[in-house]
Amino acid sequence: MTRTNISMKETFGLNTQIEEISKINSLSDLPKITSLLLPDGYELLPNTSELFELEFAFYECKFLTKDEVVQRGAFFKRVDGMPTHHYIICSNNSPLIWQGRSETTKSYFKEGNFSTGYATHGLFPYRGKFHPQLIKGLLNILGISTEDIVLDPMCGSGTLNVEASILGINSIGIEKSPFCVLMSKVKYEALKVDGALLSSILNNMHKNYKTLISSKKLHADFSCHDGFKPEKAITLLAFLDAMGYARRCSKSIDMLFPSVLKRYTVQINSFIQARDKLDLKIGNARFEIGDARNLSLEDNSIDAIITSPPYSFAIDYAENDRPQLEYLGYNVSKLKDEMIGLKGKTRKEKLANYFDDMDKVLSEMSRVLKIGKYAVIIIGSNDIQTGGIRLETKVEETAVKHSFVLDQKMVKPIKGIQNTMKDEYILFLRKVK
Repeated sequence: MTRTNISMKETFGLNTQIEEISKINSLSDLPKITSLLLPDGYELLPNTSELFELEFAFYECKFLTKDEVVQRGAFFKRVDGMPTHHYIICSNNSPLIWQGRSETTKSYFKEGNFSTGYATHGLFPYRGKFHPQLIKGLLNILGISTEDIVLDPMCGSGTLNVEASILGINSIGIEKSPFCVLMSKVKYEALKVDGALLSSILNNMHKNYKTLISSKKLHADFSCHDGFKPEKAITLLAFLDAMGYARRCSKSIDMLFPSVLKRYTVQINSFIQARDKLDLKIGNARFEIGDARNLSLEDNSIDAIITSPPYSFAIDYAENDRPQLEYLGYNVSKLKDEMIGLKGKTRKEKLANYFDDMDKVLSEMSRVLKIGKYAVIIIGSNDIQTGGIRLETKVEETAVKHSFVLDQKMVKPIKGIQNTMKDEYILFLRKVK
């Protein structure tokens, strides 16, 4: 990756165009706004109108060459008439990803066609997950190349790892929840499968379903402990997805599983067609069940960290995933006692434990990150659930204790089906010693 001579810190200090646009009461006059921000020949993706999206597009232009914007840009449709890889990947999405769902869900996926529902992100859309397009933009702003290693120490459903892999970047995902590690690995491995495997998955659907439904515990044939088996793993994730869906509606797993698995195979096929057309080289990702408070990584070994602390004040992840975790053979109560944000009976106890845990997390992030590199934390607050305490402010204050300085802070509005917060803050923390 070719990097301009301007540093991130310098660019953050030169964004006078962004400052001028932030004063505009309406962002409806996009042609005028983009003419102030972007050079000629750069065409934004449809529905790119939020201030944070325009700011990211501005930074991508500053940090990337034209060819790099075409190959890895997150917010552009075309550059000098050449369609970007991101546009091609998203345009190849299958409408099956939203067919048969509620009108609210359909609208969410249609509007988020270029931001959330592409590649394998649509497999088991997880609550509280990253905004994938945003993560791609962050990788570009941070200047991450294929020689670097990027880490998410609380990887959830593996959004960072999928995005990094599509760009050919190597990554590590660490997560306390075994179910999330499984989900992340399936989403990543599905990026690499051969199209012929998808036919096999559908041909063996009924046989595999009978095996999965015959027991309340995971069948040995579908375990990934002895090596990853793509057909079994993709089928298993679809089964667990249908299990969770059945819990939320009146339909049975028998009714839901075939449509969920078909949606999975069609979505994966949509990506691999674009992958082969663009000759994408998928980066390596490895995942482990671990603890962000005690990382099994060497000092100064990581080139960038992008993560989002669990929104446990808004979502009880262990309870949310209870059916899946129990089916996989894990003790949900024990897991709750180990997860960040779930310890404690009262709000005061939970907050105290949360901030103590985040202090340990930031200490470990600083330890494994190389000097001069960035840890980007995406975090928001629900004032009602936290009693008015701003989580992002507490994280900023704690980060200073662990050799970080805040170079930039951006606001991103949250768009979701069941969101309980209006905004998230993107904190660019640079390790200084």
